Amino acid sequence: MDSRTRVLTALRREEPDRVPIDLGSMPSTGIMAIAYARLKKHLGLEKGVVRVYDVGQQLAEPEKEILELFKVDVIPLTRTLEPCGPGDETWRE
Repeated sequence: MDSRTRVLTALRREEPDRVPIDLGSMPSTGIMAIAYARLKKHLGLEKGVVRVYDVGQQLAEPEKEILELFKVDVIPLTRTLEPCGPGDETWRE
């Protein structure tokens, strides 16, 4: 079952192959930057950067590797999933 089918099945109150996983598709399902950094360290993931998308709540934008590792089914359409680089004015150090 793919992620879309899994979520739609659960929303219809039917039983999917597993519970759909959501990690940060909205602020209430997000992960704080400190916890995210500790999770990456625990998993031995050293590359990448912790990017905060909600300064007030200090919520991190989970990276593609984490989303794939945990088989996350739900992400927001505003997710960038791209590394910041020169000329990217959206993100700041």
